[in-house]
Amino acid sequence: MPKKSNRSPSWDIRGGRAATSLDNKRYDKHYFGHDDRVIRPTMGTYLGATRPRVSFKTQRPNKDIRRNMSLANLDEDIPMTPSSNNNTRQIPYGQKYEKDYILRNLLNYMAPEIFVPIAYKVTDFDAFFFVDNQKAANALVNCDRKITMTDGFKLNIRIKPGFPQCEIDNKLKERLKQAMGKRYIAETNALDLSKFHQDSDLVTDYFCALFRPAMLMAVLDIVAEHIPTLEALNLEGNKMYIIQGLSVLSKKFPKLKILYIGDNKIREMNQLDVLKDLKLEELRLQENPVCVRYKTRQTDYVSDVRKRFPKLLRLDGTELPRPIVFDMIDETAKTPSPQRIFASSEKAHEIASRFLQQYFMIFDSDNRQPLLNAYNEHACFSMTITNFHSKLLNGYLLENRNLFRVNDTSRRVRLLKNGKLPLVSFLSEMPQTKHFLDTFTMDITLPTPTMMFVTLTGYFQEVTKEEPIRYFNRTFIIQPEGSGYCICNEQLHISQLTDTHSKQLKSQLSQGGQPTLLLPQSSTEQSAPIIPQTSVEQSVPPLAPQMSTQVEAAKPMETTELSEQIKQQMIVTLSQQTNMNFQWSLKCLHEVQWNYDNALSAFQNFFKLGQIPPEAFAK
Repeated sequence: MPKKSNRSPSWDIRGGRAATSLDNKRYDKHYFGHDDRVIRPTMGTYLGATRPRVSFKTQRPNKDIRRNMSLANLDEDIPMTPSSNNNTRQIPYGQKYEKDYILRNLLNYMAPEIFVPIAYKVTDFDAFFFVDNQKAANALVNCDRKITMTDGFKLNIRIKPGFPQCEIDNKLKERLKQAMGKRYIAETNALDLSKFHQDSDLVTDYFCALFRPAMLMAVLDIVAEHIPTLEALNLEGNKMYIIQGLSVLSKKFPKLKILYIGDNKIREMNQLDVLKDLKLEELRLQENPVCVRYKTRQTDYVSDVRKRFPKLLRLDGTELPRPIVFDMIDETAKTPSPQRIFASSEKAHEIASRFLQQYFMIFDSDNRQPLLNAYNEHACFSMTITNFHSKLLNGYLLENRNLFRVNDTSRRVRLLKNGKLPLVSFLSEMPQTKHFLDTFTMDITLPTPTMMFVTLTGYFQEVTKEEPIRYFNRTFIIQPEGSGYCICNEQLHISQLTDTHSKQLKSQLSQGGQPTLLLPQSSTEQSAPIIPQTSVEQSVPPLAPQMSTQVEAAKPMETTELSEQIKQQMIVTLSQQTNMNFQWSLKCLHEVQWNYDNALSAFQNFFKLGQIPPEAFAK
């Protein structure tokens, strides 16, 4: 039997058992990774937390290998902010010494390393300055308490986080103008703003870093004010990592052809999309992190840049082959300028224009009943409102027949107005309006002897307390009837003003006094006023049967103004809407002088008060 050894196992400094001759080959095996025992301070009894412990951890060497391989394929991390983020240096009690004395001592000690102090400031006790160079900033840290001043004190140098603050006021703008004036090259119409934060005229008092959006916009505004025809701009060495602010270059400098933005912090090629509206012929992008991605793919680099600037002839100082672009300007192929009126037939234009002028004079009056003669007996009407801002159009929401919102078939049928009496009754219930005829556009797309298809757009204002302005689109199918014309089908769409609509309306109304363009030039002397009046007294040739006899829309309707057939239809319609019998419907209409709106309103008021006798509903 082998003799048992009296030697006790020892512990090595790595926190596990010391390797013996039998352990040499297995000491570093991964399955011993659970052995995390540590040396006891004494070889005696266990003391508190010093007791050796063994933990069992699942080892995944294959997973670690895969993870390390994937990390190796990742791009190198590039800081998203300038590297000189903490390069403000603070010298405690620096107010005791002259600026030149402090800087001279620092430069002598750091030699041959040099630095440029930016925005040197002295407060009540301390002195501050900013250093843009990271290497010089590190060298300054090594100078801490190593320079003895004349009074025997050691010069302290501390780090203060952040950049020097710079308020963009009129004083700074004047200094910016002076500095940029020296950088402008009139012979080539070029401006050199490279390393602008180190400009000798500014560096003593300001830190004008163009990677700050506010500073960049202030500089570009000044340049655009004084050199709007700038052709070349150099922005190299400004540590710009976000170039979204350069999107204004195409608007401020439409003639810009040369742009240098090298030696910045641009990381992605798609960041250049904000510049693609520029018609650049030369671009310098080198020494940006994005160029490292194309280190072995020069062809792809040129291709990706040219996707954004197809007319580029020079990239990073290298001439490029001339691009193949189809930029021949054919004067005859230009897109025609937009017109407010389109009509293939001059006769159709005149008929539709005069008809609609008379229509809107009555529509904007106090009484819309005369519109009965503007519609066909079996006219059809529907109204929609936009899906957006629907809460701002509550007055129209219940009658909205937007098929994207109304899925119920029976409701779709119910919201469709069939027949001119329900149609005009609905129009009369709408808020009183004032249409801006100057804003109208009109397209007549299908003029035939039997009908014409008219699309009208424009703006109107509700004559209510809030006086909101709406945008509308109305489509009419107009056909001849008797000695005039009438509408057999209409669709009305109403929407809230968008920002584009507001700008367009403001532009059109600011022109003031412009005559409406609905009528042809040969007929302008017969056109209606620009802003319709509440009482219509102008004489307009009859375009719908009996319409000319009812243009005094503000007055109540008289019994002689309506035919017996129309009266009979009004009786039937009122009976259907109120459930009264024909006798009481006739009595109601007769008492309000055959004004359908007043009859319906009177019924609703008396019905709420319970003053309508039961026999009115007996049939």
